[in-house]
Amino acid sequence: MKIGYLLKYSIILVVLILMLFLILSIFTYNFNYNKILAYSYKFVAPICIFVVSFLYAMKVKERGILRGLEIWAVYFLILCIIKYTVFQSLSNTGEINILKHLIYIPIAMVAGILGVNAGKWKKRNKLRSMEESFRLFIYTIGKRT
Repeated sequence: MKIGYLLKYSIILVVLILMLFLILSIFTYNFNYNKILAYSYKFVAPICIFVVSFLYAMKVKERGILRGLEIWAVYFLILCIIKYTVFQSLSNTGEINILKHLIYIPIAMVAGILGVNAGKWKKRNKLRSMEESFRLFIYTIGKRT
């Protein structure tokens, strides 16, 4: 476990989730309440977990499944801390839906596996940017199928 990278990408995860919630809240406030915007809140956390797991595994370049699990564990730990400290006084908050958050584990694992492979392709081909690495990664997946 690379603690420095894990802390860095955990902070990125929290900031990314907060920024996306802020953007969605501004859209919800400025436009009339729309069901599509309400459903979009449910996809913020999995998308952020996928992106951060991908980037973390790409940086570390080893054991993508474990790296995805680490990011998910940090996300769930932060969620539990917020739930049981900040919202403890509010009785209306309800319980954490464990099943919903367990579904995020395969998302984080797949992102970790893809990140490790993209990181290895970047290193092997000595690409200069992440965009070039992602393009090559998509190209090779399309070629194999």
